[in-house]
Amino acid sequence: MKYKSRAIALSYIKHGESAIIAKVFTEEKGLQNFIIKGVRSEKSKKKLGLFQALQLSNINAAYLPKKSLQYLTDISLLNSRRQEGVNMKKNFLSLFVAEVSSKILHENEVDKPLFQFLWNLKNALASSNEIDPNFPILFMIDLSKYMGFYPLNKEENSIYFNLELGEFTNSTEQLNYYINQENSHYFKALLNNQKITIPYDNRNQLLLDLIDYYKLQHHELKNITSHLIIESLRT
Repeated sequence: MKYKSRAIALSYIKHGESAIIAKVFTEEKGLQNFIIKGVRSEKSKKKLGLFQALQLSNINAAYLPKKSLQYLTDISLLNSRRQEGVNMKKNFLSLFVAEVSSKILHENEVDKPLFQFLWNLKNALASSNEIDPNFPILFMIDLSKYMGFYPLNKEENSIYFNLELGEFTNSTEQLNYYINQENSHYFKALLNNQKITIPYDNRNQLLLDLIDYYKLQHHELKNITSHLIIESLRT
């Protein structure tokens, strides 16, 4: 079945001498793996840049339900790459978002609200003149809304965040996984949409805590590496 769709590139790996297998989140068919032949050859009309993390595009493709690898017939870039230019920090953040997304998405599962969230996030990142140092943490918080485990923040005076239950508490007794008091304060401020400066080390620990939070909610972000690059961005 042929279809047209907006698409968000997540990652790709080399395949054979000149092909790649690209992981792409499509609006119409969910997460798909496409084999693109000849793209690594000099004569190819399709360029590898089309499949870099969080590139936005329009695609024409054929969907074969029983095939693990799908085929693209056409792809055209849509994002503001020319305006964005080469910005390593934005590239690293795009890589982080794409890597996390590729871990939590399921093949062939259509999720248009989540697709639109990631689409808008990429556009906002591309057009931003100043990037919030809390961007990775805020992304993980916002993504949890679409995954069904957004943190509960109804206990205003509670001082610890329980990573297992996804809510704040006043006691750490019998808790195996929780955010410490200082970082819970920062976390609560972000949940309340407060502008707050979080020290570098606390920010890194919060990001690691959120990775654990996802794991405890049955979305293990196993073997991700881009967060290590994010940690190296001292701001």
